[in-house]
Amino acid sequence: MGPTIMNILIIDDQTLLRTGMQLFLETISTEYQLFEAPDLKIARGILKEHDDIDMVITEVKVDGLVSAEIIRLLKSVRPGISILFYSGMSERLFALPALRAGASGFVMKRAKPADLAKAIAVVGSGGKYMSVELQASLITMMDAGPQKDGLESMERLSHRERAIMTHVVQGKTTKEIAYLFNLKCNTVSTYKKRIYRKMNVADTFELSKKAISF
Repeated sequence: MGPTIMNILIIDDQTLLRTGMQLFLETISTEYQLFEAPDLKIARGILKEHDDIDMVITEVKVDGLVSAEIIRLLKSVRPGISILFYSGMSERLFALPALRAGASGFVMKRAKPADLAKAIAVVGSGGKYMSVELQASLITMMDAGPQKDGLESMERLSHRERAIMTHVVQGKTTKEIAYLFNLKCNTVSTYKKRIYRKMNVADTFELSKKAISF
């Protein structure tokens, strides 16, 4: 009896990244087979056609949707599918909401290859994966009163607000954020005011300071 093949579907609009994942998986094991999708529509079609796909690897933001919506769309096709988010977006801001929404793991694109390999192996075997750094920060948050308050503030943000906040703390202008999300500038300004209120801060400086503590 031959080795068990693990079928993995990667969703990312960057062809180079999908090709890179293929090459990376080949260096880890001959037992991984990769399917590729540039968007959620094609991904859902592949999941419908191939009922033997074990895991999906995807960015946190795809087709304008973020983690919870992506999980819902994928699991509406395959309820038991394991989902690993492989993202360039902030682990501190997006990992916990993604895991709570039903993801099996979260790994940053800047993570070491060994960490990505471990995440794929853990999630592929039905486990849950989060980085050592995230585990440590969660323990810190549970032990610290002010950070707990901050975490509760984060939980009040919608997924779209969380996504916009990431760009705000990175220093992007309202115009740049509007372009990224295909929104009007005044709509982004409204989002920012709502984020400041929910996070209990007065401006971008205070927001950045608070976000860094997570």
